[in-house]
Amino acid sequence: MKFLREKAIARSLSLLLLFVFIAVLNPEPVLAAVPYELLQNQTVGGIKMNYVRIDMNQSAIHPVQISANGNMTSTASVADMAAEAGAFAAVNGTYFEAYNGVPIPWGTLIRDGKLLHTGGGAVVGFTEQGRLLVDRVSFSFSGYVNGLERSIPWRINHPSEEPDAITIFTPEYGAAVSVASGGKAVLVSGGAVTQISDSDFWTPGDGFAILYGPATAYLVSERFGIGAAVTYTSRISTTFTDPKDWDGVKVAVGAGPSLIINGQVTADGAAEGFTEAKVNTNRSAHSFIGATEDGQVVVGNMPAATLAEAAAACQELGLVNAMCLDGGGSVGLAFEGKSISAGRNVNNALGFVADAALDVSAADASDAVPVEEPLAVNAVSALAGSQKLSVAGAEAVTIQSYNINGNNFFKLRDVAFILKDTSCAFSVGWDEATAAISLRNGETYQPTGAELEQTTAGSRAVLPSTANLLVNGEAKFFTVYNIDGNNYFKLRDFEMLGVNVGWDEAAGVILLSQTV
Repeated sequence: MKFLREKAIARSLSLLLLFVFIAVLNPEPVLAAVPYELLQNQTVGGIKMNYVRIDMNQSAIHPVQISANGNMTSTASVADMAAEAGAFAAVNGTYFEAYNGVPIPWGTLIRDGKLLHTGGGAVVGFTEQGRLLVDRVSFSFSGYVNGLERSIPWRINHPSEEPDAITIFTPEYGAAVSVASGGKAVLVSGGAVTQISDSDFWTPGDGFAILYGPATAYLVSERFGIGAAVTYTSRISTTFTDPKDWDGVKVAVGAGPSLIINGQVTADGAAEGFTEAKVNTNRSAHSFIGATEDGQVVVGNMPAATLAEAAAACQELGLVNAMCLDGGGSVGLAFEGKSISAGRNVNNALGFVADAALDVSAADASDAVPVEEPLAVNAVSALAGSQKLSVAGAEAVTIQSYNINGNNFFKLRDVAFILKDTSCAFSVGWDEATAAISLRNGETYQPTGAELEQTTAGSRAVLPSTANLLVNGEAKFFTVYNIDGNNYFKLRDFEMLGVNVGWDEAAGVILLSQTV
């Protein structure tokens, strides 16, 4: 990181000297070529965004698919991944398991021309010449034993609990692979079977493995033997593009929904298998990537836009191909060693690196861009207020609330304090092992002295909390906002702790009682 800061300072000095030199020789304004630039707090088509524009006609600029910590089972910040890869810019990539279990990816990933993961939705790919493609694609696999097709794997580098699953694992997975009881794995090294295992394994560094679930493991003894020659192939099916175009793709990331393909708006989440309103219809945070007709690539974040609005904004940027990347709390953007937009740590990212030969003396155009207030990605408006709560018919207590997207959110510790002497009592703690907020029924709440404090009225921008949550030891996910260091929950979400929520309209009081 120190190196990147020193590099940025040196480049700024170079830029200053360059303009002084030009001014002496030629008093007329001279526009230097800019291979990449950061633009912050821009409003495009009514949508506020941060984005990086990159000239992919520069043969010295290359896209890179980055996995957190060099494996497919962990997370890191986009800025840290960019620094590790030596990328001048990076944006978060495909969807991943953010809430339960191992944080594995869900979408397509191609690195150095090698297919590492597959998933539904749209995919953005880069050819070796830097041409950007977007399409709705799918993949299928075939496994060959001694030249004969003898296996039909389902997927690649994605663990499954389905008993009949057949999964390929490559060294890029970067972690031990579990074998379910009754399952079997065929380990291939140097093109030949070296081991058939019924216990956990690491994929050979010069090969791959095919894991069969308990329901299909009987096929292993029928079709594989030690020393047998084993290979696999993948096939791509496309919707709008020629499959041959994808033969030259070196880097790809799948997420979606797509926004524009070959100049036509395609912003239809349902058509790509998305079912959630936060993706299909709501105004949400999106990361995006796209390209203009002349080979300029744009990557960035929009804090709040519907799919239709995102597509329209991308059109206004001149993009003829564009696609959403992972959104919500995962949006992230890094540029020249700095985190421009930061959500939660993510599983993977798409970065851009420049060869040492690239002339970047004028690349830091962001220095000339007026910087307003930092863009709060995924920020929403929270209106401060108060509500009266009554527990089991007792005298009502007034507590702080925030109205966010039409729902009232209450401070977790305020509610715990009000309920501490009732049958609905629960404790609020911190689980060090899982780095999660821990709530437990029936345990005594320990006050901090800051409960029931009121805040200044008015509206403010707030962000969703990325905190993990355990309820009686079980991982849960709810919409939570962190305001002034306190976590705020929707009152209805306290039903997870056995709290029944009612409403006395005449008195204007929220009623809390134990769930029967």
